[in-house]
Amino acid sequence: MRQSGFTLVELIVVMMIVGILAVAAIPRFFQRQTFEARTYHDQALTMMRYAQKVAIAQRTNVFVNANAASNTICLAYAADANCTNPAGVINPADNAKFSKTAPAGVTLSGSVSFSFSALGKPTPDAAVSLGIIGDGTTRSITVERETGYVH
Repeated sequence: MRQSGFTLVELIVVMMIVGILAVAAIPRFFQRQTFEARTYHDQALTMMRYAQKVAIAQRTNVFVNANAASNTICLAYAADANCTNPAGVINPADNAKFSKTAPAGVTLSGSVSFSFSALGKPTPDAAVSLGIIGDGTTRSITVERETGYVH
């Protein structure tokens, strides 16, 4: 009579592999700051690209206002360093003012206010850089001076 199943050695090896994977993977679920910092960086990058596209499409200046004190980035048609002006660029996702506040533990490295002209170039005529700090890492967003390329 042939019996099928697992040997004791196979079961112990599988349990050891699962234990090693658990030690490596479980801490990642509890340290969300890295993921939140990366998500906020990507959202800010997308907002700046959207601001440039709106400026070109509507043939008007669109301001990107980043406030380090409130950790907020907003898009508006006028310089608004505190992001308090209710008349701003509309977020196509929810038809509200386009504004994002950083999650807990994520901060902006400084306050920046610049605009994209109708040609898509940043004004003032200089490269713009914004840093997003989270989990001990600074992620940078740069807007090129000549082309307005956001990366």
